[in-house]
Amino acid sequence: MQTAPDVEFDHAPARPVWFDAFLVGFIAFAVFAATARYHDPQNNDAHATAVAAWQLAHHGNATLTAFHGQLPWLFRVHGRDVTNRLPGTIFWATPFYALMGSGSSAPIYPSAIAAVSASACAAAFAFSLCCRLVSRRIAVVAAGLFAFATGTWTVSADELWTHGPAQAAVLLTLILAIRNQWLLAGLPAGFAILVRPHLGVVALVLAAAAVTRTKQARPLLIGVGAAAGGAILLAYNHALWGGISIFGGYNQPVMASGHKLTALIVGFAGDLVSPERGVLVMTPALLLLLPGTRAAWRVAPDWVRWATVAGFAYLVLQLWGIRFGGGDGFYSYRTTLETLTLCVPLMTLMWREWTSKTRIRRASFAALATTSVALHAFGAVIHWIPGGVSNRPWHIYLPVDLAHHIGAAQTSGWIAATVVAVVAVTVMTWRHHERIATNPDPQLQVTAV
Repeated sequence: MQTAPDVEFDHAPARPVWFDAFLVGFIAFAVFAATARYHDPQNNDAHATAVAAWQLAHHGNATLTAFHGQLPWLFRVHGRDVTNRLPGTIFWATPFYALMGSGSSAPIYPSAIAAVSASACAAAFAFSLCCRLVSRRIAVVAAGLFAFATGTWTVSADELWTHGPAQAAVLLTLILAIRNQWLLAGLPAGFAILVRPHLGVVALVLAAAAVTRTKQARPLLIGVGAAAGGAILLAYNHALWGGISIFGGYNQPVMASGHKLTALIVGFAGDLVSPERGVLVMTPALLLLLPGTRAAWRVAPDWVRWATVAGFAYLVLQLWGIRFGGGDGFYSYRTTLETLTLCVPLMTLMWREWTSKTRIRRASFAALATTSVALHAFGAVIHWIPGGVSNRPWHIYLPVDLAHHIGAAQTSGWIAATVVAVVAVTVMTWRHHERIATNPDPQLQVTAV
């Protein structure tokens, strides 16, 4: 692809990309750690996962009978209480509890630090991938928006959900696949399966695409680690539940609608535009990226395309098995986070190939991006369990629900600060009218997928 002649190229920094990625992760960690939830009330899912990690770290088993009657998602099996939370996130948090969670009861803060760490890693990995497509300066912005303008901040980095470890795992899988390190790529791919089993489709899509393109069997090596993750998952579920099962004791009802195709269509619509869980509602900056889809797809490297395909394949499986809203007790969206994560490279190209081309598009995107960050900062800083009506995502707009909770005075302050920030960023972007250098980092050479 030829570069427009008016683009001014950034000279490659002397620092290695991994060093700047570390800095991005460190900054994300600091912000996430400052706003994470270190106290009750916690979401039931996160609380049950945290207690299981503490039990494994300090007692070496999964028996939670001591918590009988204190927590949801505990079930009596063969005379003991166990949780139906999936093992990957429990395993991720166990070292944090081993280092920080000593005592006769399970504290919350190690689980929060575990969530923060995984989410910060995901931000660093996103930066590294974006450097293959745009300059480091633009990659920092892309990683920052991924971290702070999406549910990554208010969900993944807030409590011990599955999403932070899952986002980090799929991005690391993609990085290693791009480098043709397929055997190593299987390790995070297998871990992703332990976190959210249907993420196995990511390894499947990447390997199938690479085999088709290269006519070589080497990409199949990713299956070694993926199969190991699946085997550990089956063994774990057999030990707890006494049978061979992928999802163990997770007995979430299938679909809100009796007709799966209808529920799938409604789920896609809800994931996009429902007031409570719509990605376009809570991250309106995406509205200024979507028109660039065709242009971005046309110039996208194969790995960008197949990462996107893997993300949407995962979303289909997600919507096929569970209602799109993903429950309640959290701010912003969560079940679309893995798909959004895998689409970050393509969305970066959308910006490069369409949004960045004119001053008005760049300024409008800056306004919506700042708004997206402000919407998530609102929920990240002010902790509360959303009120509203349970599991009715078409009837609740979370910022309004939170505004009712904190009162008019604080809400007015947040609105005023948001307006000032939006105006300031938009004006600065408008005045910086010259084309921004977008060339990818020359240190990174794509060799696979």
